[in-house]
Amino acid sequence: METILFEKQNGIATITLNRPEVHNAISVELVNELTYILDECAGDDEVKVLILTGAGKSFVSGGDLPQFIAARGREQAEPLLGKVAALLSKIDQYSKPIIAMINGSAVGGGCEVAGAAHFRFASREAVFGFVQIGMHITTGWGGGARLLDLLPESKALSMLLTGERISAEVAKEYGFVDAVYPAEELQQEVERFAMKIAAQPLVGIEAYMQVLQWKRSGLAQGERIKLEVEQCAGLWGSEAHVKVVEKFLYKGKKR
Repeated sequence: METILFEKQNGIATITLNRPEVHNAISVELVNELTYILDECAGDDEVKVLILTGAGKSFVSGGDLPQFIAARGREQAEPLLGKVAALLSKIDQYSKPIIAMINGSAVGGGCEVAGAAHFRFASREAVFGFVQIGMHITTGWGGGARLLDLLPESKALSMLLTGERISAEVAKEYGFVDAVYPAEELQQEVERFAMKIAAQPLVGIEAYMQVLQWKRSGLAQGERIKLEVEQCAGLWGSEAHVKVVEKFLYKGKKR
């Protein structure tokens, strides 16, 4: 891996985008490597939750400008934008929870990457901004659509239409960020949260991620409830389930 650092420990996979010299700008090579890592982790039963962060002082600065500006017009731009959009859709629809640990600047495409994760925890030094409008373009990786789903429309449109950069605290007030911590505490707090998830059975984690995808796919609540009942029934009575129930039933009793 040339653009990514990877570590796996205690059920937690930590993926660090490692292009600090360009503030972790998204390149084609990084997209390919991150896609590969995500595919590997999806099938790895030792991984229950993933942390995505950036090396250095930035989370993600956006797209790699030399690569992206070389594309001119729809015919050249659409395949390039679509490649990154597909990666963010993979993150958004991932079978395991992904936590964005936003250690620094996340502007432009960086906000789009953060918005694709299931949780967003930020350093107080982090800065956010959908600055694309000032560049005579719009969000091109699906970030606008996700933002309008995440936030009240007025808040989302405010971020998209003004292009203003906002602090982590304001992003939390808007509802874009889940929690804000001092820089020196961010990793510890994110890992503490990740460990709570990693302590749970993988089968349950993946099942709840499926419940989320049913909602995001637009299924009516009644249909989602029906699928949820079916899913639980399929898990019911497994050896692990029965063992936990019997332990509770016979707690303190001789068998």
